[in-house]
Amino acid sequence: MTSLADGALAHAPVILLDLDGTVVESAPGILAALDHAFAATGEEHPGRERLQSFIGPPLVDSFRTELGMSEERAEAMRLAYTEHYLAHGYRLSVPYEGMTALIAALRAEGRTVAVATNKPETTAVSVLEHQGLIASLDLVGGTDASTGRTHKAQVIGSVLERLGVTAAGGAVMVGDRLHDADGAAAHGLEAVLVGWGYGGEAERRAGLPFVATVPQLDRLLRR
Repeated sequence: MTSLADGALAHAPVILLDLDGTVVESAPGILAALDHAFAATGEEHPGRERLQSFIGPPLVDSFRTELGMSEERAEAMRLAYTEHYLAHGYRLSVPYEGMTALIAALRAEGRTVAVATNKPETTAVSVLEHQGLIASLDLVGGTDASTGRTHKAQVIGSVLERLGVTAAGGAVMVGDRLHDADGAAAHGLEAVLVGWGYGGEAERRAGLPFVATVPQLDRLLRR
């Protein structure tokens, strides 16, 4: 965990934001959809506490690496999860206090603000439309299995390409999990981890720039 001075990233013209655990509190809808998936497929439920760590990374990866599922079982879980989440879960997400105002303030300064999330892009758009945030963002980028865009580094690369931004352009990635920072590093971008999402000790021990609250992030990104 590293602290940066207020205004240290005020020069960055492009801010990329993770969605779950950074812009929105999405746990209620995600966990409810996971509960449904375990019930629908008959897989053994590992408990809500363990499932907290599934929020953020690609779910199929978590099903396979954390629960030892085969590719077929993990895909069945993903389909059951997606069915419930698209019908009910996405409506349960709410913006973290202060994030809507911060996004508006950054845009008012002429900064480019985009979302880069491991959620399927169409789902991320639905979440942000439901919250009335879609018009406040320059771009919403997410995963798209049909094009092979399934991991954070690929999502970030796609967002940068669509924005017409190079790594040398000074973009910053803000997220709550190590995979956000790893995805940023793959493109030579600086990353800031936030403490109000779904990260844990690994994020706090990573030696990366870290902010505990939205006001701290505001002071870091703005003059």
